[in-house]
Amino acid sequence: MRFLRKLWASLLAAFLIIPMFQQTTAQAATPISIYIDGSRLTTDQAPVVISGRVMLPLRAIFEALDATVNYNQTLQTVTAQKDGTTIVLKLKSRSATINNEAVLLDVPAQSIKGRTMVPVRFVSEALGQQVGWNNSTKIVTINSGSGTGGSDSGSLDPNPVAYVSARDVGNNGDGRDLEVSFSKSSNESRVEQYRVMIVKSSNASVFNLTAAQRIASANYTSLSPSGTDPVVNLSAGARDVDGATIRENQSYVAYVLAIGKGNSANALSNPSPAFTLSNGAAVAAPTNVKVSDVSDYGDGRDLSVTFTRAQNESSIANYRVFVVKTKDAGSFTLSTANNVPSSYSTVVSKSGSGSTLTGQLASSARDTSGDLIKNGVSYTVFVQSVSNHSGFANKLSSASSAISLAVGSVISPVITKVEDWNDYGDGRDLRVSFNRISDETRIGSYRIFVVKASDYANFSLAKANAVSSANYTQVNKTGSNISSYALSSSARDVDGASIRNGVSYRVFVMAVGTGNYAGTNTLSAASSAITLTKGNAVDTVSNVTVEDVSDYNDGRDLRVTFTRASNETYISNYRIMVVKTSDAGNFTLSKANNVSSSNYTTVSRNGYTLSTVLNAGARDVDGATIRNGVSYRVFVLSVASNGYNLSNALSYYSSPITLSYNAVGAVSNLSAADVSDYGDGRDLLVSFNRAADESNISHYRVMVVKSANASSFNLSKANNVPSDRYTYISKGNYTLTGILAAGAKDVDGAAIKNGVSYQVFVLSVGSNGYTGSNNLSTGSNIITLSGSAVGAASNVTANDLNDNGDGRDLRVTFTRASNETYISQYRVFVVKASKYGSFDLNAANVSNLYTPVNKNGATLTIDLGAGARDTDGEAIRNGVAYRVYVLSLATSGGGSNALSGVSNEVTLNDSGALERLNVNAQTTGSGYSYSDIVVSFNKQANETNVQEYRIMVVPAANVSSFSLEYANTVTLDSNFTTVSPNGQNIQVPLNRANTVYGTPLDANTTYHVFVLTVVKSGSGLPNVLSGPSGQVKLNVDPSTVPVPAATIDSATANGATIAVNIKKADGDQNINQYLVIAVPDTDVSTIKASDGYQGTIVAKQGPYLGAVDKDYQGNTLDFQKNSYNIYVISLPDTSKSTNYNITGPTPVTPTP
Repeated sequence: MRFLRKLWASLLAAFLIIPMFQQTTAQAATPISIYIDGSRLTTDQAPVVISGRVMLPLRAIFEALDATVNYNQTLQTVTAQKDGTTIVLKLKSRSATINNEAVLLDVPAQSIKGRTMVPVRFVSEALGQQVGWNNSTKIVTINSGSGTGGSDSGSLDPNPVAYVSARDVGNNGDGRDLEVSFSKSSNESRVEQYRVMIVKSSNASVFNLTAAQRIASANYTSLSPSGTDPVVNLSAGARDVDGATIRENQSYVAYVLAIGKGNSANALSNPSPAFTLSNGAAVAAPTNVKVSDVSDYGDGRDLSVTFTRAQNESSIANYRVFVVKTKDAGSFTLSTANNVPSSYSTVVSKSGSGSTLTGQLASSARDTSGDLIKNGVSYTVFVQSVSNHSGFANKLSSASSAISLAVGSVISPVITKVEDWNDYGDGRDLRVSFNRISDETRIGSYRIFVVKASDYANFSLAKANAVSSANYTQVNKTGSNISSYALSSSARDVDGASIRNGVSYRVFVMAVGTGNYAGTNTLSAASSAITLTKGNAVDTVSNVTVEDVSDYNDGRDLRVTFTRASNETYISNYRIMVVKTSDAGNFTLSKANNVSSSNYTTVSRNGYTLSTVLNAGARDVDGATIRNGVSYRVFVLSVASNGYNLSNALSYYSSPITLSYNAVGAVSNLSAADVSDYGDGRDLLVSFNRAADESNISHYRVMVVKSANASSFNLSKANNVPSDRYTYISKGNYTLTGILAAGAKDVDGAAIKNGVSYQVFVLSVGSNGYTGSNNLSTGSNIITLSGSAVGAASNVTANDLNDNGDGRDLRVTFTRASNETYISQYRVFVVKASKYGSFDLNAANVSNLYTPVNKNGATLTIDLGAGARDTDGEAIRNGVAYRVYVLSLATSGGGSNALSGVSNEVTLNDSGALERLNVNAQTTGSGYSYSDIVVSFNKQANETNVQEYRIMVVPAANVSSFSLEYANTVTLDSNFTTVSPNGQNIQVPLNRANTVYGTPLDANTTYHVFVLTVVKSGSGLPNVLSGPSGQVKLNVDPSTVPVPAATIDSATANGATIAVNIKKADGDQNINQYLVIAVPDTDVSTIKASDGYQGTIVAKQGPYLGAVDKDYQGNTLDFQKNSYNIYVISLPDTSKSTNYNITGPTPVTPTP
């Protein structure tokens, strides 16, 4: 009970701490960070705020708190255990249990974008942790009481941070515009927290440590130590130390106060350079600037800079990399960067498709003070977005971490990626990629260390050197970067524990010195955190095999066979993907998910082992037609059904196969004859001449096909006929004959019988190396067996008539036999559709599970009874697909019974249920505005329980994770278009400008449209989400696209003309050509770029020279009366832009 009292006290505290959370949907303006014992917790799904509670992925939070986790997919429950405490949470439920005692949560555990999210405050405090919340920084801190912290006793004081930098990052007019970054204290283990304080510049001279220690908590922003150089955006309500709200047009400086642990003293930094917030337009800044020492030249070539490109680059020309001495980094501002000479920075092009750009500096690279970059100097790097438009200012990134280039040492490798590739549950699931060091002559090999994420902060070079060889993976140097290196099944972490699912790891790579450098090993930085999982993916197929079965020289030659996934409950279908053998080693789940639908073959789930021959137009995953002579491997992707928040799963690849010609001959002179009167296969005699060459043939298979299906019966279908549906005939004599058995079936599985029109085919089956290269004969003559059986009923149909949920819903109609003289009655048999192929006359004759019908007319109709059962003895019910047969029962001595053909397939349903709608979306008109997107769909067949339809727009990148559960949480009416049911099919334009995530629609993003059918309250029915529409995208409005101005290099009078040299505009993709005009001084003030003037045209592609002999109105130049100015107008390509741009006036230089 003491534990529960503590829990409820903690929960009450949580309610008091977070009253500012008012969001009703899962969104937050500022990203939320989680720190546990001072270490930041990194997760693949960002934390969110729902109904005032911080939510984050369950596995990340539970494991970070050293709790064991179990997730039950069927029950959708999460169980966590730690130190004798057991917590059980159920998805979508507000109730939970702690040691079997029920408690109530404000926010239930739920699934967001494929990740199970739990309330961090409830779980952490239930497990006995201390939780803090900083609203300004949006940081949750958790103190487990077991963190390592520093080793100081409190007698040593923290050092002040080395520099503080502040910059304007927004246009809100308050604290949200201010980003403060600073270096961590050099002895951060002695720091309890940092306090960021904003001081008016006019008061900075009197602000000191004593004053800083007196500042009220409402007037500063606090951060916990994180092990990295902090960067923080202030909140809208942030205040300066005087208590005044931070605002525009006020000059400030920033300080950072480091609060010492225990009895340690506090330390105040020097002030940042003065700054003033302003509301001006600027391009976006790059982020995530990182630097590394990659070589040992002793100059700029040793320094590699990576950064994430700006989110919107439409107004960015390129990027500039600035290397700043760390001692000067605190005073390096945007203004400073704008004035740095170009030779003191490195330009990085924005070209390329990746989000991360890399700048490799040259040997002549200099820092911003003009000194050559060299070893032994501490540098900090900034990256600037350079605007290509006069209406937008440049923007400077945050500072990188400090770095000093080393001399005469082994350089550290750089980890580029860690991935979870498979589902073995051991080291084979983990793949590591890293960049080799530039000079591998100094090392003998690399070592990969896997460290539990909870311990990685304490993992050092000294500890790495001491790890047993059984607990790391050695990688030989190859001269190239290491890509996707797979660990072995026996791989262990550095503690000696087998690598397994459910544990959060970080990876390090060591370069092992050799020769003169033996013992000078170096250790990489830690990778991002990774937790191997299997629970969020559907099961994979197994035993993928491939065969060359024909000689078409296309996909029809390739048969793929595999064993279905062990659990198909959550699988929609399978996708067969053919990959060139040379690419198979790098074919991942991510790549498989992105393969175009035209480049794979879809297979429905319908049996234990699935076998498919590809079609003639089948292509490999690169889009190339499948053909002979190319080595392939085949993968099978298990595709998760919508609505389960599960990811797809990729099989292991097949053995390699290269298609080739493998001819097997076909039989000839095939004929069929009716030779008896048993009413079964014994009546059918088949004869044919053997193939001319039987050396490649194993045997023959006689296949009986209904003549109605014979035209579509081909080799692919013949190869897939089960063994109980053909007759085996050994090769041998020139002419082969065979009478079929009494139980012989046609290829559909129906017993061969009188009154059915057939054609016979013979399949030549290849042997030895020709296995799979079978050959199918042409069809025989058409034959219909006849005998003394009574007539069969015909035209059997089955329909869903009512909503009783039993046999009373099923109406059967059929036409009586043409001659009923020897028929005593009819019997109606209801067979599950999955088994109708095996139901025949013999089965009908022995079954007592039927409904009798008396003969009484040409067409008979019967509604089955409430207790009617199918041929398996099960009650007829909704949701099961059925087919119906009618048996004509012969009178005693009147001959044999006769079975009708099978009916249509029917599935009984409740007519009030709602359907999954099909949605169409397309742009109309100009296509510039969201209202130009018109959405159409057919209404629900029964709208009785429909409250409304909600049209939802989802970016293409989010379609795979958009589910009914998420759609139900979208309640803000600005994020969807509402349509009320009116009895008509729907065709409406969008009337809301936002996606379901609240972001405005734009022309740079591809979208899909969903329709959520919302049911009336009290109907008892669930909402229904449609499938996605096809892709739809807005067009770019040419009136919003700027064109840049050219530059005039010179304008010189030359006799009666003016010779003009121009420099073309940067980023001229929207320009058609340039117009050079001469304007008298008296008219300069009237010139506008978009007015039509006379002048000289200069082609976009050059040469960039023009001779002007008339002024802009067509008058001959008169140098005696006028002085002239030259303008160059950028004329747009009107298909892309309708804007013009013009240079400033350039006076004409007179002839010397």
